[in-house]
Parts: sequence; structure tokens; C-alpha cells
Amino acid sequence: MSTSGSNLLKSSLISLAATVISLAAGFASSIIAARLLGPAGSGKVAYALWVATSATALADMGLPQTLLRNAGGLSGEGDAWKALVRAALRSFLISVAMVGAAILVFAAITYVYRDARHAWFWIVTALLFLSYAFYVLSTAVARGRHRFGQTARSTALAGLLQVPLVLAGAWLLGPTGALIGYVARYLPQALQLRGYIDRSVPASSNALTPEMQRYGRYIWLSDLIEILVLSRVEFLFLGFFFSSTGIGYFAAGLGLAGLIEQVMLQISPALIVSFADAHAKGDQRALQAAYGRVIRMVALVMLPISFGGAAIMPDLMPLIFGDAFEPAIPAAATLLAFVWLAGLSVIPWGMISASGRSDLLLRVQITSGLLTMLLLAAMVPLAGLEGAALARATIATLTFLLLARTAWKNVHTVVPLVAVAKTIFAAAFCAAAAGLAVYCLDGLAAIASAIPAGAIAYMLAVRLLHLVESGDSRLLMDTIGGKLPGPSRPLINGLLAFLAPG
Repeated sequence: MSTSGSNLLKSSLISLAATVISLAAGFASSIIAARLLGPAGSGKVAYALWVATSATALADMGLPQTLLRNAGGLSGEGDAWKALVRAALRSFLISVAMVGAAILVFAAITYVYRDARHAWFWIVTALLFLSYAFYVLSTAVARGRHRFGQTARSTALAGLLQVPLVLAGAWLLGPTGALIGYVARYLPQALQLRGYIDRSVPASSNALTPEMQRYGRYIWLSDLIEILVLSRVEFLFLGFFFSSTGIGYFAAGLGLAGLIEQVMLQISPALIVSFADAHAKGDQRALQAAYGRVIRMVALVMLPISFGGAAIMPDLMPLIFGDAFEPAIPAAATLLAFVWLAGLSVIPWGMISASGRSDLLLRVQITSGLLTMLLLAAMVPLAGLEGAALARATIATLTFLLLARTAWKNVHTVVPLVAVAKTIFAAAFCAAAAGLAVYCLDGLAAIASAIPAGAIAYMLAVRLLHLVESGDSRLLMDTIGGKLPGPSRPLINGLLAFLAPG
């Protein structure tokens, strides 16, 4: 078993563990906001989160991704990475200050033309932007230096802070108070940035090479399109044609799908770092092996959750968010059924990014962005929430196909189509079993029956179709076996032996 494959899986699993904690806290927070604030109030919170993340994409100038790729092995030996961080931070501070000031000016205008309550909402949004921006930069440096354990610890602490603060804030102060919990979510890792800065190392402008600056520019433009157009642009269309209530409905449906998508987005830094190392070594065979293995493993996890979740959505949505969110059920089911494609897209995206061809990513993003705007402009007025969901599903499919084709043409890595097709069939079997339980029962009983029924059906399909290779199970146990509690090891070994016989 290759060391690079083990390191890739270990880094990905550490990131995954941190992501599970973060997503659990984030999902709990969205439920709290929905229950306490209703569709309209939770829609305002979702809109502020989109503004903060969009402002960060505008202000970061591609520097976090540049540090993620270059602060590790590609920065050379000694203190080169420290000089790189100092140089990037200097530019980062200027742009963040400018964007933050713009949000505060908007808050002042809101105070003059509306009232103090609305102004405070935008002041807290500005704080959320600052917290998130420094979190993104700090996380990029930490992962570029392979400090995945450190980011996992700060993520766990952040989750412990977020949920009670969102609960207390929403209860006492409404949407503005709920945002305070999200500010706290990003502070622990943001404050770690001080530990990555060595003031004894000068911030030389030469540390950011022309190649790094070019890479950063393309990544920045690509991220801007991703955040402003491909991420939550539906909020603008729904807010224009409907109201914040429509945004709240869509945010609830998107929150369920986002649980899956965010797992992959959090794993992607580990992919980029490991793929970049393989590119530097020039080992094409190892690169293809890692690429194919990650796609197969991710598809095995994401597809049954995606299809099965869509099948149980009629009972799951009102159970989690309340009966007020029943209008969001069709859109939520559509979003969840196609979110696996958005998750898989992260893998060819990471491969292309690690190769340094950020210009190729920009081309894909421009194409997807233009088509997204056209589809939303046509479908939201005609079909409302369902139109927005169908537009997103269409773009997710197209983006994955474009990224996979780009990786094949330029990096010479191939998607294991047969394995993915078999996994789709197994996931459909899972969804059928779960859907049957939902059809026969209602409410909590339906969910309690559908999940084990779908899981059992899926495991049988995985075994019959030989979707798990023996090498995969050995790699998994070599990586995490020593970290599992003693009593669970025979159970995990037995499950893997069942799924990968021989």
C-alpha cells in the first residue's frame, strides 16, 4: 500500500472528522433559526451568511488558495513559507479593510433611512465577514502546512460555541442575535493566524512569485463566480420575485443538501495538498490511482445519502424544520437527489487546481455561471422554488461533466465510469427501500424504518456488485484502525469483510 495513498486518506479522514462536527453544529443552528425565527427570519440569516461569504471571496484575492497550494512542499525549505505568509497577509489586510468598511457604510446608510435595528443587523454581518475572512486565511495556511489536527480541534471548539450562542441570540435578539453565534463559529481558527506569523521574517514582495500571483488571480475570479453566482445566487432571484420567506424555504432545502456538499468542500484542501505533492513528483500512475480511489470512495458514501435522503424528504423536512416548511419539500428533494454531483465535482476541481492550471477552472466557472443566470432568470418566475432547484441540479450535472473532461484532457486523469455507474444502481436500490418505508408509514416511524431499510439494501447491493475492493478496506483499516475503540474494530473488520469478500 503506497504511503501517499495512506497520507491522503489520513488527511481526508481528519478533515472529515472536523467537518462532521462543524456540519452537525451548523445544521443544528439552522434548525434553531428555522424553529425560532420562521421562514422569513431564517431567510434573513441565510442572506447575511451569503453576503459575508461573498464579501470574503471578493476580498481574499485568491490568497488563501495560493497559500494552501504553496505554503507546504512547493514553498521550499527553511523560512520561505513564513515569508510567503507575511507577504500574503499584507495584501489581505488591505483588501479586507476596504470591503469591511463598505459594509459598515451600508449599515450607516441603513440607520439613516430605516432604523437602528436594521443597522445593527448589518454591523453584525460586517463582524461575521471579518471573522470568516480571517478563518479562511488561517485555515489555508494550517492545511498547507499539514496541520489538519489543529484545524480539527479548533473546529470542535467552534461547534461547541456556535449552537448555544445561536440559540440564545435568536431567542433574545432575533436574526441579528442568531448571527452572533455564526461569528463565534469562525473565531477559534481565525485567532490561530497569529501563530503562523513570524515577525522576524520580513514580508518580501518577491515571496509571491509571478506564477503564484497568476494562479491566485485565476482562482480568485473562479471563487468569485462560485460564491456570487453558483453558490447562493438563487437568494437574489427568490428575494426579488417573492420575499425573504422564499429565501427561507430554499435555504432550508439547501441546508440538507449542503450537509453533503460541505463534506467534500472541507476534504478538498487535503486533496489539493496531496495531489500537488504527486504532481511535484511527476508520478502519473500514483496520481491516477489516488484520483480513481477518491472518486470511488466518495461516490460510495455520497450517493446513498443523496438518493435515500431525497426519498424520505416528505417526512424528513417537516420533522426537522416544522410544518411551516412543507412548501420546501419538492425543492429540497430535488436538491438532495443531485447534490452528489456537486460533491464529486470537488475531486476533478482539486486535481486541476493542484496542477496549477487555475485558468482552466476559471473557464469552467464562467461557463457554469452564465448558464446559471440564464436558467434562473427563466425558471424561477415560472416555477418558483422548484424552478430554482431544477436549475441548480442542471448546473451541478454540467459542472461535473466539464470538470471531469478538463481533468481528462489536461491532467490525464480518468473518472472510473463503470464503478460510478454501479454505485448509482446500488444507491437507487437504497432509495427504493427507503421510499417504500416512507410510503407505508408516516412521521418519525417512517424515518426510523426507512434509514435502516435503505442501509441494509445498499450494503447488499454493494456486496453483489463488488463495489469495495480489498485494497480499499486494507487502506482504510491501516489508516484508522489504531484510532478506533477496541470493541469496534472486529465490527468494522467484519463489515468490510462482508462488503469486500476475497
